[in-house]
Amino acid sequence: MALLGGSTATAAEASGLSILDYVFLYKIPAGFPALLAIGLAHVFWQKYLDRKEDWVCADHIGDELIFDEASGKNKSSVKAPTWYAILPFLPMIFVVLFPEYGIPGLKLHIIAVVLLSVFCGLVAEMIHQKMNFEKIAAGTKVFFQAMGRAFSGVVILVIAASIFADGFKALGMLDAIVNSANAIGLGGPGMSIVFVLISVLVSIVTGSNGASFYALVSMIPTVAKSLNVPAVTLVLPLHQASSMARPLSPVAGVVVAVAGMLKATPFEIVKRGSVPCVVGLIVHHITVYILAM
Repeated sequence: MALLGGSTATAAEASGLSILDYVFLYKIPAGFPALLAIGLAHVFWQKYLDRKEDWVCADHIGDELIFDEASGKNKSSVKAPTWYAILPFLPMIFVVLFPEYGIPGLKLHIIAVVLLSVFCGLVAEMIHQKMNFEKIAAGTKVFFQAMGRAFSGVVILVIAASIFADGFKALGMLDAIVNSANAIGLGGPGMSIVFVLISVLVSIVTGSNGASFYALVSMIPTVAKSLNVPAVTLVLPLHQASSMARPLSPVAGVVVAVAGMLKATPFEIVKRGSVPCVVGLIVHHITVYILAM
């Protein structure tokens, strides 16, 4: 539900909505029922697997996980003040206070919100470092380097996706898909399911949530216009599916990392998360169409 994510900005643009409208009117309301469904599914699914695998939780009370030393090699040795914990939440706080949903007369663009949050961080560092500009500059350099790495990755995905989408259209495949959907009576809901299934399959194979999303989202405005449905009803299920399907991929970085920490195989992690993810996808898809009515 990140407001500042590159995929959120792309999804909002494809939906013809502002980022704030996309997030507050659709993404968050559709996300909460899905989260609740995932939580409930986790409870019952994990209990079922525990019984099936003869795992008695009471026998493991007090057990400790011992991680490899390598897992903590990048841990920072610099201690920050406790009040620094508020800094990562500043963008969310400002987004609530300064858009049309917050204080009347105060409205900031999302870019201004990010820059204001960075400025607050710099002020906090000045106070903490007691105006030691060498340390402040070093920290600021790390911030811009990380921002550059993240930005370059998104740009590459967007360019690759645009080339793919243009080639797809040039070959006439997009028109063929839309005409086929109309011919067999799929309509908006059916096309949305098709997009979600493609996204899930690509995410499982690649372990990436961006590969499937950026490749498909640029086609959706054209498809939505042809089917005469709101673009958000196609964009939002695709957007969420690309992320929710990652736990189903044994090659996803997060699955491999968790499996390594627990000294389990990636397939065991996928099995534990499979049913909750599928339930979440279904509930989310249904909720999106209820909101769009």
